[in-house]
Amino acid sequence: MKLLKLSYQDLSSGLSIDSCEVFPDLNLLVGISGAGKTSILKAISNLKRIANGESINGVKWDVELLTNDHVRYHWLGEFEVRKARSLIKIEEDEVNSNDGENKVSIIRETLLKDQEVLIARNQEVIEFKHSKTPKLPSYLSCIELFNQEEDVFPVRQEFNKMVFNPLKFNISSSTLDKILRDYEYTSLSELQSSQLPISDKLLITYKKYPDTFEIIKRKFLDIFPQVEDLKIEFLEPFKLGDIGMLVSLTPIFLLEDLPRIQIKEKNSHVWIVEPNISSGMIKSLMFLATIKLSPDGSVILIDEFENSLGVNCLDTLTEDLLVNYRDLQFIITSHHPYIINNISPAYWKIVTRKGGVIQVHNAADFHISKTRQKAFIDLINVLEEFPQGIS
Repeated sequence: MKLLKLSYQDLSSGLSIDSCEVFPDLNLLVGISGAGKTSILKAISNLKRIANGESINGVKWDVELLTNDHVRYHWLGEFEVRKARSLIKIEEDEVNSNDGENKVSIIRETLLKDQEVLIARNQEVIEFKHSKTPKLPSYLSCIELFNQEEDVFPVRQEFNKMVFNPLKFNISSSTLDKILRDYEYTSLSELQSSQLPISDKLLITYKKYPDTFEIIKRKFLDIFPQVEDLKIEFLEPFKLGDIGMLVSLTPIFLLEDLPRIQIKEKNSHVWIVEPNISSGMIKSLMFLATIKLSPDGSVILIDEFENSLGVNCLDTLTEDLLVNYRDLQFIITSHHPYIINNISPAYWKIVTRKGGVIQVHNAADFHISKTRQKAFIDLINVLEEFPQGIS
């Protein structure tokens, strides 16, 4: 999937993202704190949630995308605005839980395939390929309602290739048994195409695809030459038949008995166990796993890419962003001068905000130099003209 163009409004809060085009490979969102970089990532992530049946209060969207088969889709719609239940806006007010009265209805929605209207919807009727359909739930998107249709299924399939902030390792006891026993993948590509979190995929890769895990590990060891070995194991050896025992254990024991990332440094016989491993190491490992284990054509959304990463990590991982051999589309945010300086302005998306309106610009819009050394100075000068952040 390639995101091509996006506009988004949250009518309940007054925040909006003006129409912006998206680069097909790498998009580095830069701007002052509060300009709206994270809001853009959340908006894109919300589109995936809507495509999978969630109703989001007051959201209006217009997005264009290209599938891996080079089919262009244009999807736009709008949910009704419902006042929050309390003065303090909580998660359940923003993204409804879809139970009982919490569902918000879609006012209008349209889906086009290669400029031909597939679905047209208003509050009274839904037309699929110019034929009226029976009454269908008003709170579900057409992508969800018609996800079994040949012309619609690819849209949700492509949105489900979207990965948001995948750089934490988190295996839960409730999914561990399924991860190691129930999920039988006939190939690595089948595992990559699954909707499992990257943490789960990494654990399965360690257990079932050692050659692929070795590739990830070797890349990790290149970044951290003081590390000699890497594994993901229980602190005490468990057999697959013992995993069911975890469900009955108390939360304290569960923390001890879940698989952990472990590293061994050179000239040491002691395995260092997460959480005693640096957050930069964990984040680097998960980034390498994301690149290797996401489906081809995935959209990878990463907020504040540089967090917890040292200079040694930034060098290699920034290079991995630029050397894209699996047709991935990255949309990342960063404030770090090293990252900004080492990524060509041709990949910059400069984010500014005035009031509740977020705008996204290319470097060329501000006549920023193509020379990287001068480009960063130009960027600072541009951002000084847009001092407003979210208050």
